[in-house]
Amino acid sequence: MSDLSIPGVTDTYNTQKIIDALMSVKREPLTRMQKEVDLEGRQKTAWQDMTRKLSGLRDSARALFGFQNPFNDRIAGSSDEKSLTAAATRAAVEETKNITVRQVATADRFLSRSLPRDFTVDAGTYVFRVGDKEARISFGGGSLKDFVAALNARGGPLVQASLVNDTKDTQVLLVEGKLTGAKNRLSFLESAAPLAVKAGMLERALSGSRPVTLDPKGLAAWTTPLDAAGYSLQNGTLTLNPGSELKIPVSPSAALNPNMVLELSVKTERIPDQPLPEVKPPPGPAVPPTGSVEFGGVKIQSEPSRAPLPEWQPPKPPEKISDMQVLFMEGDGKTIALPELADSADFQRVQVPVGDLASAIDALDLRNRNTNRRIVLKDISLFDKTQRGDYVPTKTLSQAGDAVLLMDGIEVTRAANTVDDLLPGVTLTLKAPSAAPVEVSVTHDIEGIKKQVISLIGAYDRIITDIDVLTRKDATIIDAADYLSDDEKKKSREDLGLLFGDLSLQQLKNSLQTTMMNPYPTSLGADMRLLAQIGISTDVRALGSASIDKTKLRGYIEVDEQKLTRGISLSPEAVKQLFGNDTDGDLVVNAGVAYSLDTLLRPYVQTAGIFPQRVTNLDAKIARNNHEITDYKATLDDYQAELKKKYGQMQGALDTLNKNSQTIQNFNTQNQNQK
Repeated sequence: MSDLSIPGVTDTYNTQKIIDALMSVKREPLTRMQKEVDLEGRQKTAWQDMTRKLSGLRDSARALFGFQNPFNDRIAGSSDEKSLTAAATRAAVEETKNITVRQVATADRFLSRSLPRDFTVDAGTYVFRVGDKEARISFGGGSLKDFVAALNARGGPLVQASLVNDTKDTQVLLVEGKLTGAKNRLSFLESAAPLAVKAGMLERALSGSRPVTLDPKGLAAWTTPLDAAGYSLQNGTLTLNPGSELKIPVSPSAALNPNMVLELSVKTERIPDQPLPEVKPPPGPAVPPTGSVEFGGVKIQSEPSRAPLPEWQPPKPPEKISDMQVLFMEGDGKTIALPELADSADFQRVQVPVGDLASAIDALDLRNRNTNRRIVLKDISLFDKTQRGDYVPTKTLSQAGDAVLLMDGIEVTRAANTVDDLLPGVTLTLKAPSAAPVEVSVTHDIEGIKKQVISLIGAYDRIITDIDVLTRKDATIIDAADYLSDDEKKKSREDLGLLFGDLSLQQLKNSLQTTMMNPYPTSLGADMRLLAQIGISTDVRALGSASIDKTKLRGYIEVDEQKLTRGISLSPEAVKQLFGNDTDGDLVVNAGVAYSLDTLLRPYVQTAGIFPQRVTNLDAKIARNNHEITDYKATLDDYQAELKKKYGQMQGALDTLNKNSQTIQNFNTQNQNQK
C-alpha cells in the first residue's frame, strides 16, 4: 500500500503504519477465502485428472472386448522374406502353407543399341500398347532426351523410358512397360515401331505365332476307344474322355526357336465312381443224361457224367489310374513328354517352353489314362514369347510374364506380384524365386494382444497410485511408484492428501481390486478363470519367496510376460473370453474382466456422472467464493479509504496545533528579546 501523502502535511505521527496494521487484520478473511479458492481449484484439477485417467482405463478395457479387440487381429509371417512377404487382415484364417515361388511377375524392358548423343527422333504419333491399353504421344520432333521427357509425361501408368550414358559419347534408350503379367506385353505401333527399329531395339520377326487348329477332320483317334465317345469337340473346346488318346497334327510342321512356347487352356472334370456290375460265376457246361438199362424187369440207371471244373475266381475290379502326364509332342522323329498338368476344376492358362526340346513340332499327342477324369482343352497356340506384332526385341532385359506359385501341389499364376486372393485375408508380395518352399504362417497377433493387456494393467496401476496419493498422507506411496518420473513424483507430493477422507475414491479402489481379482467364465472352466492364471496378479514373484513386499499389498498389479505369452499362444480364445465373453449366445459380451471394468467405470466418467458432477459442484463453489472475494475487496478498499481520510484529518489537525504552538513560542521569544 502506498504511503499516506497529503499536500503540505508530513507523516510525523506514522499514521501510514497504523493504517497498514489495521488493514492487515482486516485482510485475514480475504486471505482465508483466497486459500480456499486455491484449494478448490487444485481439487477441481485432481477430479478432472482422475476422470480423464479413468476414461483412459475404460477405453483400454473396451479395446479388449469391443469389435476391434486385438484377439481378432492376425499377423502373417514368411520364413524367407527375400522371396515373399505376407500381411494379414482380421479376416485371415490361422493356418500354415508352404508356397514355392517359381517365378515373379515381370514386365517388358527393352534396350536399344548404343546411340550417338545427337540421335534425333522424327515428328509423328508414337503409340505404345501394353496389354489391351494404349499410350498415344504426339511428338513434334527433337532430341532423344526431349522424346523421353514427352513419353514419361504422357505414358501414365503404362509405359516409361530412360536414357543411360553407356560411354562418354553414346547413350542407350530403355523403354519398359509398367504393368507386369504375360497379358501385358509391350508393343510398338505407328511411329514407335520405326523408331525402335532405327534405334536397334526391334527387328523384323522371321516367324510368327501359329494357332493349333482343332479341326474334327484333322484329329486322329489312334487307340482305344475308337468310337465317337472317346472325345468331343464343341465350340473350339476339346474334351478327352478317360482312356482316350488323340493326335492333333501340326500341319505344316512348325519350326521352333529357343523362344517358342506352346500355350493352351486346360482343366479337369472329375467323374464320380460308378457302381461295378455284379459278376456271377459262369453256369458251366451242360451235361446230357447218360440213360439206363432194363433187364428182367429191373431198370438200372447209368451214373451221371461228370465234368470237373476249377474253382471260380471273380475277376479283379479294374485298376484306378491317376496320371496327369497328358501332353506329348512329336518332333525330330521322336515323341517327347511335356510337363504334367495341374489338377484344376477351372481353366488354367499353361505355357510350355517347347523351343529348346526340338527343332520342329509335327503333332501334339494327348493321352488321358485317368480312370475318373476328363481332360478339357482349348485355345492351343504356338508363339515366340519375345515377338511383338511383326517384330522381336534385339536386347531384352526382362519379358512380360506371370508370377508362378506352387501351393499344396497346385500351380497358381497371377499377373502381378501382389497376390491377395490366394489365402483369405492375406496379401502376399512376391520378390524373388525361392530355392525351397517358403512357410507362410497366419497366427494371432500375440504381441498386439500383450501390448493392449499391459496397457490396461498400466492404466489400472496408475489409478490405484493416484487414489492412494489423493486420499492418504503417506509419502512412501510416491517413493514406491517406480514408474513415475521425477516431475510426476514432485506433483504427486504436492497433491498428497488433497482429497483426504473422500469415500467415493476409497470405494472405487476397492471395487477395482475386486473386479481384477474375481473369477470369470471361459471355455476352459477352472483352468482359465483368473487373471493370475495368465501371469497377471499382485505378486508375480516365484513361489517360495520368503520376503514380504508391502507395496504388493496396496493392490498394484504386475505382469509375468512369459506366462502371459504362453497363455495367449496356447489358448487365445479362452484368454479373449477372460476379458470379454458372451455367455448367453446373443452375440453381446456380458462377462469378463474388461467388460466388468467398463460397467464399473461408466457411472463415474459419463456425462453428468459421479466425478464430472464433483467438478461441476466445485466450479459453482469457486464462482461463489470468487464473487465473495470481489465484494470483500471492495469493502477493503472502502475501509482503507475511510482510514486514510480520518487519519489524514487527524494529522492535519495536529500539524495545525503544532504550527500554532510554534507561533506562540516564537512570539514569546521575540517579546523576551525586546525586553
